[in-house]
Amino acid sequence: SSGINAEYGHTNNEHLRPLRVWVKQCYGIATKHYETYGRPLVKANGKALWGAGMVLAAWLTFVFLYLALFSSDYLELSYTGIPNQPAIYGPFYKRHVAHREKLKLKELSLKKHRFNSFLSDQTAVNRRIADTRSPGCDTLLYPHNLPTASVIIVFHNEALTVLLRTVHSVINRTPPRLLREVILVDDYSDSSELKTLDEEIAKLVKTRHVRMPKRSGLIKARLYGAARATGDVMVFLDSHCECNVGWMEPLLAEIKRDRRTVPSPIIDVIHYDNFEYMQAMPQVGAFDWSFTFYWQLKDQGPNLTSPIVAPVMAGGLFAIDRAYFEEVGTYDTEMNIWGGENMEMSFRIWMCGGRLLSLPCSRVGHIFRDSAPYSFGGESQLMTLYRNYARAVEVWLDRHKALFYRFVPLARDVNIGDISSRVKLRERLKCHSFDWYLENLLPMLPTEARLLASGQIKNTKINQCIDTLGRRKANDTVSHYRCLPTREQGYTSQVWMYSKKYEIISLENCLDASVADPDSKALKRVALYPCHGLGGNQKWYYTPTQQIVHAESQLCLTVGEPGKSKLFLSKCDGSGHQIFTFTNIYDHDDFEI
Repeated sequence: SSGINAEYGHTNNEHLRPLRVWVKQCYGIATKHYETYGRPLVKANGKALWGAGMVLAAWLTFVFLYLALFSSDYLELSYTGIPNQPAIYGPFYKRHVAHREKLKLKELSLKKHRFNSFLSDQTAVNRRIADTRSPGCDTLLYPHNLPTASVIIVFHNEALTVLLRTVHSVINRTPPRLLREVILVDDYSDSSELKTLDEEIAKLVKTRHVRMPKRSGLIKARLYGAARATGDVMVFLDSHCECNVGWMEPLLAEIKRDRRTVPSPIIDVIHYDNFEYMQAMPQVGAFDWSFTFYWQLKDQGPNLTSPIVAPVMAGGLFAIDRAYFEEVGTYDTEMNIWGGENMEMSFRIWMCGGRLLSLPCSRVGHIFRDSAPYSFGGESQLMTLYRNYARAVEVWLDRHKALFYRFVPLARDVNIGDISSRVKLRERLKCHSFDWYLENLLPMLPTEARLLASGQIKNTKINQCIDTLGRRKANDTVSHYRCLPTREQGYTSQVWMYSKKYEIISLENCLDASVADPDSKALKRVALYPCHGLGGNQKWYYTPTQQIVHAESQLCLTVGEPGKSKLFLSKCDGSGHQIFTFTNIYDHDDFEI
């Protein structure tokens, strides 16, 4: 499994791991020194010197163990933080607050920050949180001489106590010898809430505050911080996080093994309203052709501590060797604010010789909110994203860029600027093709080579198209709606892909018929469900008579009248309510019934 090395103590017998590692080392050392020094003496001088050889081997073994224990190369458990620290509160803490005032302050804070910053003010900035690492992580051993880290945190008008809690968690749960510095990069904040930030920072060790000369966005602000970092490794964090125990060593150990590895922690969830810290299941990033990022749960097998290969990183939290960051092209500096930079960097790292890992033994909590509480510098958030996405698409996606534009047609209209420097970077790094990336990292992602048809699925009887109506959750129902033109909002919800596995796909979901229809116990409800690639309830045949037949039940996909948007299965009768056309047909020969 990726990133695992026996010298770091990764085994399946979790409780015996430290003992086994040390016993194995001692045995190996003794054997090695006996073979090197003891056996030649025995051969040369006979049995008389056998004892002397063993004594010499034992002595050399103890010398080695002494040096190992007090040198920089010995193995040790991960750091568990500063014990018995008294609670520390931020400057806005109020010991007594009336209930009515609590509700008012909570409402104001939710409006301002999109999370309950009032509750954050009432919570210790060095609070204790549960150890959410996977079983066995607490017994893993790491080299003592790991590289040092500069932690870079960019913020803009962040809630003060949330920012302070992020910094406290870094300092309190990182071994002091490994933490070179914490660099807070202020992206031109103008919030009065932060006026005491420098006073708070003065109470902390190894922490400094730098300010951008103008509002520049996450990408440029991170580069500003990176230019001032001095550690061997840079660890980028969002400004509303909490690092858990033992979070740093796994990140640094993977980079020590291979400097081209870019590891990320598993991102736990801090609830935006009640600030509860909740464990997340090990998962990795993936994306669909609209460049929507989503999480995929991964089966880790028997070893729950193993690093997991990640096709795409979320982008907010990751570690990277400082020199390698420069070599591989840092960020695309012409991308604006944030969004899409994680996709571009993920493609670049994988295609140009690096790798991305998610580490179950490194955990960092993150506050997820439903929208950004700040402006995008005059551009709408959507157009900023489309511009950033299109820059990545034009440099990295090769012949597959057409699929992106099919799902995001408005991105065709965006001025993406000059990309020649990024194209030259790709040529200089001698990177793989995007076909290579898909084959090795996302073989399930449908491409035109894996499709029989795509586009809108139109029923000719009622002149409407099958539509998800923007729904994306498992078991969400599928409907039909008037067929939308390419540039109209909502068009993406009508774009489908019909694969050579006979799946009808919308983004990461497939058309599925596995749940009973509440209106008819004899029939199945047509809904969305994450694609599993196993056929069964997700297998559909498109016939020469333009019917869509559910393979398992042999029933036909059917629409109701225009005023009844329900999509259902019924006995195949050849009526107009069962006749469908696809916008694009690629290969008739593969169709079967």
